[in-house]
Amino acid sequence: MKRFSSLILFVGFSLLFALQVQAEKTDTVVVKKSGIVVGLKYLSNNVYLGRIDSANIMYLVPTIGYYHKSGLHVAASLNYQLDAGLNKIDAVVLEGGYDFKIGDNFSGGLSAEKYFYNINSIALNSVIDLGVTSNFSYDFSLVTLNIGGGLAFNDKTDIISEAGLNKTFELGKFAIEPTFKFNAGTQNYYNTYLEKGKSHLSGNNGRGKSLGNIKSAVKGKSVDNVTTYAVNTSTSAATAAEAVSYTVVEASMYKILDYEMSVPFSYTYLKYKFELDPSYSIPVNPATILSSTGTVQKENISNHFVLQMEVTYKFN
Repeated sequence: MKRFSSLILFVGFSLLFALQVQAEKTDTVVVKKSGIVVGLKYLSNNVYLGRIDSANIMYLVPTIGYYHKSGLHVAASLNYQLDAGLNKIDAVVLEGGYDFKIGDNFSGGLSAEKYFYNINSIALNSVIDLGVTSNFSYDFSLVTLNIGGGLAFNDKTDIISEAGLNKTFELGKFAIEPTFKFNAGTQNYYNTYLEKGKSHLSGNNGRGKSLGNIKSAVKGKSVDNVTTYAVNTSTSAATAAEAVSYTVVEASMYKILDYEMSVPFSYTYLKYKFELDPSYSIPVNPATILSSTGTVQKENISNHFVLQMEVTYKFN
């Protein structure tokens, strides 16, 4: 009930804002043609907020969507994992939203995404069931300011936000868009990820079932604001299993999670659009992980280079 109320409030306020601004300047909205867009994307690594767990996850992502000239759209995509020896459909994503543009400078959008992940997925964001986001941008001519925010729903809701700057340079059908941004938010998703035994700490890389929640104590005090999970530390079937619990300290604390730099490049030919997007992610503020044995360790983070390539075609 609490999750549903948060969703209603977020979508409601965002829609009221967008509709109020559009009502004030309806005559300046750019009208586009309706049409179906199909695409195919390659992603060299699935990095979430600058983070991965223990394995590189490559995706091939076919997409299809219908985009109405009013700004409303619906779309679906399929994430096919390309890792050697582990090729599988890792996720199906359904998405719907509304995009708008007012005048030559201001634009924005609202969207909701429903995720259906493979039970054996080891992607960090595989624990998220539903996401809602809003984004707004203003072109100052010299540079464009982008601000976005959203909610990611799992066992406990995360608040995620981003802000950044970009500049688009166009030369005929070519365009290049140097971009810098940062992401901030909470890390309740990481708690859930650990709880389900997907982490490298559990030794199963997501191939086992959830081991459940375990209440733990730190120096005699109950830890209620974090999630714990149990792992089997036995090295063979004949060895007795030793249960060790882990907690992520202050998972609900809002903080900067990573900085990202990218230089997207695109080329448009007739109804085709080709895009190449190399990006570099610098994660910061690693989570603190506390074990029931008294050991403390930091979340394992490192910088990542990610390459994304995509081709789309629009029918209209």
